[in-house]
Amino acid sequence: MERTSAVQRVQGGGGHAAGRVRLARSSAPGGDAGKRSRGNGLLQSRQPGLVLNACSSPRSPNSACGRRCVPLVAHGKGLASRRVRSCALNGALRRASASCLTDLREEIWRLKALLESMSAREGVADKVKILKADGTVSAVFDAIDIPARVLHKFPHREQLLVYSLLAIKQQHVLASDGDQHDMYGLRSLLDKLDLVQQFYDSIGGIIGYHLKVLELIVEDTIAESGGANGGLHEQVLFPHGCDISEDNSTTNALVVDGVRAIPHLAELYPVGGSGDRLGLIDEATGQALPTALLPYCGRSLLEGLIRDVQAREYLYYRLFGERHCTPIAIMTSEAKNNSEHIARICEESGWFGRGKESFCLFKQPLVPLVDGMSGKWVVSGKFEILMKPSGHGAVWKLMHDKKVLEWFAQKGRKSALVRQISNPLAATDTTMLALAGKGTRDRHSFGFASCERKVGASEGCNVVKASEDQDSRQTKYAISCVEYTEFDKYNIKDCGTENSQGEKVSRFPANTNIIFFCIRTVLEKLEKGTKLGRNGTSFVLPGIILNRNKPVPFLNRLTGEQEVLRGGRLECSMQSLADVFKHEGGDDFTDATWLPTFLLFNKRRKVTSSAKKRFEPKTTSSYLSKGQPVISQTPEGSFYDLMQNAHELLTDRCGMNVPPVGTAADYLRHGPSFIFLFHPALGPLWSVMAQKIRGGSLHSKGEIVLEVAELAMEDVHVDGSLIVEADDVLGSAKGGDGKGGRCRLTRVNVHNKGIDRKDPANLYWKHEVSPTYVQHGG
Repeated sequence: MERTSAVQRVQGGGGHAAGRVRLARSSAPGGDAGKRSRGNGLLQSRQPGLVLNACSSPRSPNSACGRRCVPLVAHGKGLASRRVRSCALNGALRRASASCLTDLREEIWRLKALLESMSAREGVADKVKILKADGTVSAVFDAIDIPARVLHKFPHREQLLVYSLLAIKQQHVLASDGDQHDMYGLRSLLDKLDLVQQFYDSIGGIIGYHLKVLELIVEDTIAESGGANGGLHEQVLFPHGCDISEDNSTTNALVVDGVRAIPHLAELYPVGGSGDRLGLIDEATGQALPTALLPYCGRSLLEGLIRDVQAREYLYYRLFGERHCTPIAIMTSEAKNNSEHIARICEESGWFGRGKESFCLFKQPLVPLVDGMSGKWVVSGKFEILMKPSGHGAVWKLMHDKKVLEWFAQKGRKSALVRQISNPLAATDTTMLALAGKGTRDRHSFGFASCERKVGASEGCNVVKASEDQDSRQTKYAISCVEYTEFDKYNIKDCGTENSQGEKVSRFPANTNIIFFCIRTVLEKLEKGTKLGRNGTSFVLPGIILNRNKPVPFLNRLTGEQEVLRGGRLECSMQSLADVFKHEGGDDFTDATWLPTFLLFNKRRKVTSSAKKRFEPKTTSSYLSKGQPVISQTPEGSFYDLMQNAHELLTDRCGMNVPPVGTAADYLRHGPSFIFLFHPALGPLWSVMAQKIRGGSLHSKGEIVLEVAELAMEDVHVDGSLIVEADDVLGSAKGGDGKGGRCRLTRVNVHNKGIDRKDPANLYWKHEVSPTYVQHGG
């Protein structure tokens, strides 16, 4: 069958088919503690009126105490005088750093004592009385613009928030710029802080949040100065796991167990991240958009995740004749109106044909950003503070508070799979099914899908953590992870050897945040942690970190200037919950020892290839010394890996002749050497797809898109574009026979002009491409 149309469409399945940028720094709690900046060596002196930092605006609430910033003036001439000044400055830096640590420690002790007093009282009114009587609160109360007679009329819940801010010396947050009548702005701030208070209730609310910030700043400062970390009692070992990178009996057995587990599986998607590095913008409104809305291969990333679930359900249906609808929980946030966007996508799609009752949407709170040196909260306007999502680890506390795990259990689910929105390749071939199979068959509580980790990558690694119990003196083991920001803490050197592709890979495998967990055992741990209060932090708020060196650009509405400071917020790590599932192995621990946690290895591009940051071709950091562009973690890089997977599938499994993928540089310069996209229900296992596609060829620059679930495609040769689409891919529409979109092509030659490769507007990773012209054919 010969055709000359630009695109061949085969219908199947019963249908068609302002301001300058400056670096802002802020003071330590209390207003006059000294600090040293690691980034630029600037010092704020403890001497009143002298600030060795001329770049902060004296009127900015984020500058050093609001005092006038005076530049350090150098006196003297010659090398000798410079050496004297250098030694004097170094000595001043050391004294200031030591003094700052002393101040922070005193503040930590004070806040701990305050929380201890408050924990003895149950009622909010009683807690307010304790705060009002606190000496620090009394000392700073006059600094705010809320008269006592007005504050007294506030509900006790709001009074608690205001007095908590005063107790942690963040009174600048309540500054109204002289406008005492802006109650709307104040109440809007308090509503946001109330969510923070509720989320961190187990550690003391807002006061506990700030206390933890100060503790981590002190811990980090001591580590940077070469001091001993007295709190670390763990050793990291190399983790051993099950390798599913080869198609063998072990892999097949795990996949079969995973398929059988589908009726008892749930899915969890933390999609609340703001995705700042992606820079996604709504072209119509100019508003920033969250990562979940990234148009990848013709649809949003969120829709891509749902299609992967549908594919596994369809596979189960074709094997066992039963349809199951997997319950899906989605954690959203207020960042970039993330929650509204996710709800709108679900509603406009008719909840993807699954029914609203099969989804549970819950929202994670935004938490305050703090200056990385002092812990001072960053103000961006009147009654406005900078806030960001609290990290994907917030999902465990929120699922406990919102009864999400109970919702899973009510729907008959025993375990769940977790994946991140920015990784569209997580469900490739066997990865997620084998993960589910291993976890359910061997009754694990927690498990990871892992792969090679590239040296220097901004991703953590999986390890075995060995820790000695202080009471029993027994050594406990757990397969867990270490964030890349904590490599120094665990003495992990980011180095390794070259793999077969000439890439340097680290000794420890990558943490990909593709997780299996047992619903019952996780719920038990969360219940235990909640009862323990601050002592149960590792259970309900696992892996709390403060990445205090991250540049944070923002518009200061008080000054009208664009500012950049180095700071961060408390973030929880979802994968760190594995730390609480430990095995008491003693001295007889071996590679064969059963642990409550487990690890599964696969080829990297079958496990992870994220689209979380924008590719900037003009920046020097986008290129290797060998001249090849670095496109990892970009949409371009993810699509490049997707086509490498397609090449392996078509050539090695299906016996199709396909052009080589080429280098990343060729791909960026000329576009992909071919395009092969398909609905995951066509597999999702490659072994299944190999039964549906046999032989044939795809010419250079050619394109095949298969939006069907059932296919018999043998000896088909495509020179141009072949697009097969079905209206009802899964056969789940009303009146359908349940078998999905079907197509049979045998000994067919397709020849047309295909994609207009000369069109500069082509965006291949979005699958926004221009055909030379389109003709519908059968």
